[in-house]
Amino acid sequence: MTDFNALLENTVNLPDGKLDSLADRVDKIYAAIKAAKPDASVLSKKRQGSWAQRTIINPPKELEFDADFMLELEEVPGWSPAQYNNAVFQALDKDPVYGEMDKPVEAKNRCVRVSYANDMHVDVVPYVNRADEGEHIINAETDEWEASNSDEFTTWMKEKDDLADGNMRRVIRLLKYLRDHRGWYKDTVSIILTTVVGITIKPENVLADAKSYANVPVALGRIVSDLAEWVRENETLPEVEAGESAVFTHRWTETKYQQFRTEIQKLDTKISAALVQTDEDESLALWRELFGTGFAAADSDTKGSKFPAIGAGAAGGAGRDLLPVEAARLGDSKRAIATSAHQVATASAGRPARPGQRPA
Repeated sequence: MTDFNALLENTVNLPDGKLDSLADRVDKIYAAIKAAKPDASVLSKKRQGSWAQRTIINPPKELEFDADFMLELEEVPGWSPAQYNNAVFQALDKDPVYGEMDKPVEAKNRCVRVSYANDMHVDVVPYVNRADEGEHIINAETDEWEASNSDEFTTWMKEKDDLADGNMRRVIRLLKYLRDHRGWYKDTVSIILTTVVGITIKPENVLADAKSYANVPVALGRIVSDLAEWVRENETLPEVEAGESAVFTHRWTETKYQQFRTEIQKLDTKISAALVQTDEDESLALWRELFGTGFAAADSDTKGSKFPAIGAGAAGGAGRDLLPVEAARLGDSKRAIATSAHQVATASAGRPARPGQRPA
């Protein structure tokens, strides 16, 4: 018996202890920068990226995980963008703790990196709310400002997750796990992966079928199917936008897009096969072929994650995320598998077939 909840909680999600350690380290970094009293006054901090979006995952054993936080600095008349980055670097580099770490503090293009000896690094991203121009981060390499819309993107993502019944974030974590641990579309960065998943989630999908994102395997099947359709519609790199002002096309190249285009269609075929398989052992084998040995039986003592779902259906309970074969505990496993497959097929109903598109 297997369970997507067990895969997420025991293998994919970053453990609670590491999340607690991350939060503690960020607080200490922030306090050290404030204590240094840089010429650009420190105003506030906020989470960014996968940490803010709750899509951070366990890295492969040989790699460290990373997290970002944004550091708001007061605008200083006459300062160039790179001076803000340098002020943060100097504050940490001269600190008695961070300046003496085994791996030196690094001034990167858009951030200052603090690396820990065990398993993680933290990127401090300076930003300024410029008069009449809004939030901007720094490109130290070009010494130019870059408009930032981190809050808007997080809001956009939450709206998409709500539409997906709280399962968008879970699916993104699974897709990131397939990339980082299983070698799929390995050149597609997380902001792109997150955005293209969000692009596929639309109100009309739910209006056409309220069960489009009913549980994790169904949502995974629907989203990957829609991604496969999206890349078939776009033979070359399209615009990648999250709302009107969050454009990330520059973070992808044509070569990397073509890699993703090929592999997401192959992944669609494999996930579809696992969903429609009516033999329990065969279904389990197909899911394990995708996700590895971490796809195992649920532990009744498994603790909850720090990433509870946000969506309207978040309170549905563990049964909502059961893999079809797991539903055998509750009765007729073949009927449960067929139901999930039917949900995926129904979710695709009404969309015109395209050349090369797999059957629904």
